[in-house]
Amino acid sequence: EIGVETHCFSNDEHSVAGEVCDYFHNVNILNVELLAEKCAELEINGVVATTELTIYPTAYVANKLGLNGNTLQVSKEITDKTIIREKTKEVEQLSQPEFWICKGIKDIPVLKKYPVIVKPIAAGGKRGISVVDSPDVLEEAVIEALKVSKVEGVLIEEFLSGGQEYSVESLSYHGRQHIIQVTQKDSSGPPHCIELGHHQPAMLSDEERLLVEKVVSDALSAAGITNGPCHTEIKIIDGKIYLIEINGRPGGDHIAYPLTELSTGYPYITGIIMAALDKLNEEELRNLEVNYCGVCFVTTQTADLLPVFDSCEDKEWLYKKNKVSNELKPIIYNDGFNTNYFIYYSKDKKPEFK
Repeated sequence: EIGVETHCFSNDEHSVAGEVCDYFHNVNILNVELLAEKCAELEINGVVATTELTIYPTAYVANKLGLNGNTLQVSKEITDKTIIREKTKEVEQLSQPEFWICKGIKDIPVLKKYPVIVKPIAAGGKRGISVVDSPDVLEEAVIEALKVSKVEGVLIEEFLSGGQEYSVESLSYHGRQHIIQVTQKDSSGPPHCIELGHHQPAMLSDEERLLVEKVVSDALSAAGITNGPCHTEIKIIDGKIYLIEINGRPGGDHIAYPLTELSTGYPYITGIIMAALDKLNEEELRNLEVNYCGVCFVTTQTADLLPVFDSCEDKEWLYKKNKVSNELKPIIYNDGFNTNYFIYYSKDKKPEFK
């Protein structure tokens, strides 16, 4: 639509991206040397990361071809929760939970205070996460997290009870941080803290919103992010902002698209592409619209939404309904496409679901 020629690189011949791009290349993206070589041959002008797995290959190609992107060092560190905790610990007005690094079951710490939350050092979609209330089940939780971590080890953190979870969509350009939108999350809570819905804009006062924008911008700079999208997860408890994690890619679960575009009127995905091409118009990031939208996943955890889901086709606020089964199923990790959901959108106010 914007006159950009698109290339998909994957060793999965059935990749969904392969169906919509201009050209598909059967290349294993983890073979970064071959990937960069192919991109050079094709005279690629910009490269975009979309998942955790693609962050380092994207940076490698950008650096090899002299394109706009983050450094190789930052791309290696951004998926490691422990490194990001250390790099952002001095950010003013950003609080951190107490945490311990555990490389295996032999060095599980003796903890004096519970509950704690056990996380893979690098994974996605809330996989391998569990809240632990006693030492009796700590080892089991560590083993489960180790199975899915893409980096050896597990992060054990003080569990931040109460408060409200949010995520922040941003776009960095030559070291300048632009906060696009703040999303308010519905969470299942312990033990696995699965995300059950996302709402934009978050219900924050003007003062709270400005504080979130400043603190997250400072955290991104501290983490070394200079270019491209980020999806930062935070929690606010009694007015204090706590960092959960920074992800060097757009938000999943429909957050980056279509929600951020609907709520702000700004084509976020287009902006990400233009930043990669070093052609971002930063003026377009000012004075964004304030519209109301969100996605609600209809599962066993949100069974009270079933009557709304069943009767929403004639509602003015309905943007999209996705039905995959008649039977409600639980979400066991973030999976925003293979479950029942509806997306709402209104220019006036958030609709009430009754």
